[in-house]
Amino acid sequence: MELSFDGIGQVAATFQTEAQEAEDTAKLATGHVVALTAANTVGFGTAGAAPCGVVLALEGDQTAAVQVEGFARVSYSGAAAPAVGWTSLGVDGSGGVQTASTGGRSVLVVQVDDAAKTAIIKL
Repeated sequence: MELSFDGIGQVAATFQTEAQEAEDTAKLATGHVVALTAANTVGFGTAGAAPCGVVLALEGDQTAAVQVEGFARVSYSGAAAPAVGWTSLGVDGSGGVQTASTGGRSVLVVQVDDAAKTAIIKL
């Protein structure tokens, strides 16, 4: 039997997104991890900030459906992969997560793929 965590416990909410300039090199996209950057607003956030969730869909009116609970596959950055188990993760400021020594948010990491630099976490 193959293990899968896809869609388990998924809860989503709609948020405004930070305004993005046409010349921005990094654009918010589906699958990016976001942080709250203002009331009702998500964006890449400052490295180390607590993750709010994962972008499921973006709309033309500067809104996004964001998964705020449940299992999600996220990318990670940094020299060390997140440890499996309960660990503190923060956003990396470019759509992924990184291990947070201060700040961040405690999440359950159930799987890490070192080659793809992804992890499955429970928000």
